[in-house]
Amino acid sequence: MENRWDSKKYLEFEKERTQPAIDLARRIEDRNISSALDVGCGPGNSSVVIKNIFPNADILGIDFSSDMIERARKDYPNISFEQWDADVFTENTSQKFDLIFSNACLQWLPNPLNTIKNLYKLLNDSGILAVQIPCNFDEPIHRLISKVVTGEKWKAVIKHQRNHTNSSVDEYYNVISDLSDYFDIWTITYHHIIPSYEALWSWYEGTGLRPYLSQIDDSMKDEFKKDIMEEIKNNYPLHKNGKIILNFPRLFFTVEK
Repeated sequence: MENRWDSKKYLEFEKERTQPAIDLARRIEDRNISSALDVGCGPGNSSVVIKNIFPNADILGIDFSSDMIERARKDYPNISFEQWDADVFTENTSQKFDLIFSNACLQWLPNPLNTIKNLYKLLNDSGILAVQIPCNFDEPIHRLISKVVTGEKWKAVIKHQRNHTNSSVDEYYNVISDLSDYFDIWTITYHHIIPSYEALWSWYEGTGLRPYLSQIDDSMKDEFKKDIMEEIKNNYPLHKNGKIILNFPRLFFTVEK
């Protein structure tokens, strides 16, 4: 079964998914940017953040997903979008950019540390690389998903584990400090208020659960959801107003060439 991204599902939490892109872009808003590349642009929500802050810049958004690119082109016709694998793009393009931006994408790539080095090469002199990467893989949601998909009940069905790279802050620091003396690195933990257990399932159905759901026959998905939901309820208590706090740490860095 194809492991497809669903832009509609992803945008159910557009505000929460876009806020880190806004926070990252604001760190560099005083710069003179004429050209920008948005790596892993998704449905264009991060690309329009760049456009709003740098209205005169020529922006190219790239994403591996045809569904994401189709939605981005529909919603933001004043921005250019192309379907590319990020690593293939870096190997084949001769373009240079004042800004290379990436919001919650590189963790899906096989070697994000190497990708960072290759993206840095595409910067113009005095250009800047600005990146946000989730660093929430030690949070309960990921531990409980791993518990279910590797358990006796599902391991024969789900033969391939999610392909993400959980590099440490130190590993990212070592890479970017080798590239430049002019960089910043920081983390922010977002406390997302999720209205229900069903909504928390929906959040991860559109991202972290995708690689597993793509391996499960439709007739078994309700049972899989039931098992995940049981673990969610055991790990995420409802607060007095009936809502859930989803703690979501994210790593940010900017590197100037």
